[in-house]
Amino acid sequence: MTIASLKSIFIGVGGSLVLAVFCSTFIAVDKILFILPVFIGFNGAMTGYRLVETLKNRIMNLFVFSFVLGIGGGAITFIAVNLAGSFMRTDFSLNIFDLFIYMAVSGTTSYLGAKLAARYFNL
Repeated sequence: MTIASLKSIFIGVGGSLVLAVFCSTFIAVDKILFILPVFIGFNGAMTGYRLVETLKNRIMNLFVFSFVLGIGGGAITFIAVNLAGSFMRTDFSLNIFDLFIYMAVSGTTSYLGAKLAARYFNL
């Protein structure tokens, strides 16, 4: 159960970072930070869906677990973006408000992705 949870978190975080790096080839970095919650939302939903797909009936309270997993994915994405910004030595900085936005978006969409998967798999 732990390996499947970690896989689904890192698939979501990795997807957000890959989309951000791809868009950085033709969009300025400060504009990417503005649209990053959209990427995080899409990959948060994918995290919740993947969690239900792999674990199905092995978790008692699946929707709370997927919400908490989504919040963790948003926090890890925040940390990764801050680390990437410090390595690139750019002038952008994310604050605590951005952390809460990332966590709320990722948690909510992970919950919705889990609901979609539960409906799809008739759980």
